[in-house]
Order: sequence, then C-alpha cells, then structure tokens
Amino acid sequence: MNMHREPNLIIIADDDPDDSLFLLTALLSLPLELTVITVPNGERLISILEKVSPQIIFLDINMPKKNGFDALKHIRSNVRSEQPTVIMFSTSTSVLDIRMSQQLGADMYVTKPHTIQNYNMIIEDIFKRDWSGKATERIPEKLLLSHFQ
Repeated sequence: MNMHREPNLIIIADDDPDDSLFLLTALLSLPLELTVITVPNGERLISILEKVSPQIIFLDINMPKKNGFDALKHIRSNVRSEQPTVIMFSTSTSVLDIRMSQQLGADMYVTKPHTIQNYNMIIEDIFKRDWSGKATERIPEKLLLSHFQ
C-alpha cells in the first residue's frame, strides 16, 4: 500500500498526558491547520502508521509496550517512499540516548522543556526548518535542541 505523506498531520507518541498536552498546545498556537493524533505508546503508534502517513512524529523514548527506540526502528525499517520526520522528544539528556536516536535515524533530538514558552519556541523552530533531505545527512549538533532549557 503506497500512502502519500499527509501534510500537516502530526502524531505525538508520549505516555505522559501533561507532556502531550504541552506539545499539543504549542502546535495549536502555530498559524497552521494541523491534524494532531496522540498515542500513549509505541505499539499504538505503529498500528496507526498502518493507516496514516504523518508529516512529523514527536516520539518519547520511555513508554510502555514499545519504547521510542523500538518504534523508531520499526518506522525506519519500513521501505515506504516518504518517511516521516521523526523528532525524539525526551526528558533524557543522556549522550547515549541522543547517539542511539541518531543511529536509528531520528531527524532531531529535543530535550523536553520546562515551560510552555520554551515548548512554543521549539515548535516554531521545528516548523521553520527544511526537513527535505535525509536524516543521516544532518549534523549531530543540529540534533540536540536543549539550549532552550
């Protein structure tokens, strides 16, 4: 089944309802028409990806059933022509987690911010970027966005 990527379809995969809500609030503050789906774990994310092809996935690492790394592996192993932009969104600042995210093909790694203003800044930054081109060509420094803390 060849699905075309749906522009402005965003999926948030996070088991923390507060983090999902902050992210959702920041997304809704953008001057764009977005469709946002939230899922509580990697397993639900993978089942939803059989039906839809999002533009961007915000992926938490520590989730029940299937964690973010497992979900990312699954997404990148899919030979679908149009891969979504995957942004790891985690409380972890571990270099190992950042490196693992990069190796598995994440487009960016963002440390979850502490304030709604910083959520807004990060989301604005993400939507200003040009995500064409492959994740593997991205520079590691661009992957880490914790300077908004």
